[in-house]
Amino acid sequence: MRQHNNLQTEFAPIFKPKAIAVIGATSGQVLLYNAANLFIKTLLDFGYDGKLYAVGKSGGEIKGVKIYPGVEDIPDEVDYVTVAIPNRFIPQLTEECGRKGVKFMHLFVSGFGEIADKAGNELQDEMLRIARKYNIRIIGPNCMGVYCPGSKLTMGMNFSSTPGDVGLLAQSGGQCIMGIREANQRGIYFSKAISYGNAADINECDLIEYMAGDDETKIITAYIEGTTDGPRLFRVLKEAAAKKPVIIFKCAATDGGTQAAASHTSAIAGSNLTWDSLMLQTNVIRVDSVKEMFDVVTVLKRCPEPKSLNTLVVGHGGGTCVQTSDDCCKAGLKMPVLPERLRKALMEIYITDAGNIFKNPLDINPFMGPEKAIKAFTAVADWDETDIIVFQISPEQDPLVPPEFRYKVETGTFMELAKRSAKPAVVIFNMNTVSTIDDLPEESFKQLIDSGLAVFPSTDRAALALKRVYLYYQRHH
Repeated sequence: MRQHNNLQTEFAPIFKPKAIAVIGATSGQVLLYNAANLFIKTLLDFGYDGKLYAVGKSGGEIKGVKIYPGVEDIPDEVDYVTVAIPNRFIPQLTEECGRKGVKFMHLFVSGFGEIADKAGNELQDEMLRIARKYNIRIIGPNCMGVYCPGSKLTMGMNFSSTPGDVGLLAQSGGQCIMGIREANQRGIYFSKAISYGNAADINECDLIEYMAGDDETKIITAYIEGTTDGPRLFRVLKEAAAKKPVIIFKCAATDGGTQAAASHTSAIAGSNLTWDSLMLQTNVIRVDSVKEMFDVVTVLKRCPEPKSLNTLVVGHGGGTCVQTSDDCCKAGLKMPVLPERLRKALMEIYITDAGNIFKNPLDINPFMGPEKAIKAFTAVADWDETDIIVFQISPEQDPLVPPEFRYKVETGTFMELAKRSAKPAVVIFNMNTVSTIDDLPEESFKQLIDSGLAVFPSTDRAALALKRVYLYYQRHH
């Protein structure tokens, strides 16, 4: 059994490799149809500035990178290889990598322990036997690999090059990629992310333990289908969650999902109740989707700790404000009624409550002037019976106001109010699925995110994230 004493040192070449070799490259195929060539192009486009080598039988070059016939023909040391060749060649390649002194093999290729096939399991066992002989660590098989913007390392096209402080580990390559894209669109950036597939060698326990001790990672997120070492997972989760927030999307929560996980990554899914108990005991935040995972991260990063679930809703549009209030209550937030003294203060600003709601929700019209909106919010901002403020923006509900003007006024007004809040504040920005107003919705959404606010596309997602974070802090204290 492997020892796990110094993962910070041992795993350094995974996220900061000095030299990468990509196995399976060819100069004769169209780029789109060769995974190794695409890995090389993606690394070059991302600006990877370590040594990059290609290995393949064709010779020649790809994107200016010389293709060597074998890994042992590379003249320099190589500490990390990405492998995109048929699985039957992997044992021989592992032997060659061992003689070369390679430290890590990332196996993009599949067809090992995840398939219900004796030959696949035997192939995986043979690969692991050789890897252990040379002390090579295996990432995968059947995975996308590593993304670390701080070292200009990526597995996918068009990922942000901005380093952040969120770590992500995912058994699924697709979920990992969707998570990165979802987070980047929300203004959330990564210290490192890794898709680890079948976990034939390096597994979720190793990666959680590593990220718990990683100073660059302040929040750990994970997509996990199952584990083969429950006791160790319990221990590393408990230790990690005592240091920093840990958020897990545990998939395979149904019978159908469990069967799919077994054939996807050979994961032993376990019962849903067991996982619920595990995460409750270790103070891990459990979520039900990748989107929800980064909803929670958004609240953790962009809001102070909520002291209670008492919530004030502020927005424009009676029906939309009522629906926002309903969604908050359905998620478990509480909606106290605005006291008479504050309602009188609002009446002094607006003269009448005709066309407005002054109870909670607070429906105020930004087109009556931002000065009035600021006065109204200032009057209720310190109300001691609420500890969360939800701002609701729906620019497309006003049919008689020119689009550019209504987006500018509504977005600008409520953004200013939210930035003035000393309490946890989230902004709900409602967009139609298909907009006919050029890029105004997307530009406004990005404007809100770039201002540093916690922005959500729907109330139910924001409210659920707020509740999960509140309960996390309550257990943590």
